Amino acid sequence: MPSGAFRRGSFADVGVLCFREMPDDPRIDLYCLCWNDARMLPHFFRHYDALVDRFFVFDNGSTDGSLDILEAHPRVTVRHFDVPGDSFVAEERRLSDTVWRKSRGLADWVIVVDIDEFVFHPDLRTYLNECAGTGVTALRGIGYEMVSETFPTGEAPLTETVTFGARSAGHDKLCIFDPKALVDTRFGPGRHKADPVGRVVWPERPEMLLLHYKQLGVDYAVERSAELRLGLRPGDVEQSWGRQYLWSAEQIRERWEKIKADAAPVPGLGDLAGVPPAEYDEEHAIAASGLLDPTWYLATYPDVAAAGAEAVSHFCIHGWREDRRPNDLFHPAWYLLTYPEAGESGRNPLLHYVLQGERMGAKPSPEFDPAWYRRKYGLSPEQSPLRHYLTHRAGGRVRPRREFTPEELKMNPEFPSYAEVESTLGFDPRALDDAAPVEPARLIELVQLFLRSVPVDEVRYRRAYADVAEALDDGSLPSARQHFIEYGYFEGRSPTPSEVSDT
Repeated sequence: MPSGAFRRGSFADVGVLCFREMPDDPRIDLYCLCWNDARMLPHFFRHYDALVDRFFVFDNGSTDGSLDILEAHPRVTVRHFDVPGDSFVAEERRLSDTVWRKSRGLADWVIVVDIDEFVFHPDLRTYLNECAGTGVTALRGIGYEMVSETFPTGEAPLTETVTFGARSAGHDKLCIFDPKALVDTRFGPGRHKADPVGRVVWPERPEMLLLHYKQLGVDYAVERSAELRLGLRPGDVEQSWGRQYLWSAEQIRERWEKIKADAAPVPGLGDLAGVPPAEYDEEHAIAASGLLDPTWYLATYPDVAAAGAEAVSHFCIHGWREDRRPNDLFHPAWYLLTYPEAGESGRNPLLHYVLQGERMGAKPSPEFDPAWYRRKYGLSPEQSPLRHYLTHRAGGRVRPRREFTPEELKMNPEFPSYAEVESTLGFDPRALDDAAPVEPARLIELVQLFLRSVPVDEVRYRRAYADVAEALDDGSLPSARQHFIEYGYFEGRSPTPSEVSDT
């Protein structure tokens, strides 16, 4: 695409359109703020030059050479941005909500971002044409906090040199939209949220990334935070807007270390460049798979519920790394140990299971045999055995693996009863209070680790214990095995009640 020619100046210049080789090539305008961004601007233009037709940059009084870079660019219009009130964030929000309206009738799409926010799709212009063809008018990016050891100084695109990032739901921002379709964007502080009105049509699933390049070495993170702190006004401090810029250098370093520890290869970049855009959004893929039950997840991990987190998002960002289970039959750590290729990309093991593992015959844990289950219950190749089991197990008519043999149903006679555990410890862990030298929950969890290896006969257990059958029927209990691990063992119940015949 030709670079085109634009004059710098006022909004009177907005009407100047560039020559196009293809009449159906979408016209794209970009709006952003600038303040002492000379270090990032070369990376910014290197990323957006082939995509954007016109840049409208609002400068807040840069003194570091940013204006020289902007004024040398043939497609940039520079305007001064001032803050007449007592809140930088409020004025930025007002500008972001209004300035793009200048592109109505002159551009097919507008991009509203910060200079360190890079929209990424391997072929964004084609994708935008496809969106327009299906009536889509607004797009959110899948957010990542990108991280590197030092600030990049080379001329290679950042999307090729800094390809590790930590998933950041706070950067799932509205960043591209059709200016003719939207009446208002109604951005929140920092544009982290938006409630647009007008003819708002989102794609069925996001296929675009929004890469936030601020954690480019801890020194840059500290320095940039100190610079941005100077722009905060009393109203911002009062509202706690931009509070991260008030952190100490040590706090910023701690956050950088945390982001670095959480970072993994970002889909679509680097080693994962071959991942198609339709697979960028792992949260959508996992939610659609039906293999994560939000109710079960929040009940099993009350700390997640107490934090007000959304189950699927928490599991995808944090949970699998902490070996939290999306359901009682998928064990992330076991899966990664058993199938090392699943961990080579550093991605979510459940996503691997959903996209590849189950089709290849991988097991989610030792307690579930997908190949046997598919044959036993006559599932079609398109059906997920694990999803089918999770959906139908409450009726007690399906088993997670082949029927236990009589020998398998016998517990190891040396496996201790809970009474023996209590006798050995000299106390009942369930009776401890919060002042105990050892957290009672930790002791219970330790015992439950060993209980995972105990075979539980779903049918016999259900028949033997009416309260369990009732809980299974009403959906408040996912499986007899889960009941035995969490309650039954400690109540003296048998995992394979012999007094009930299996007929």
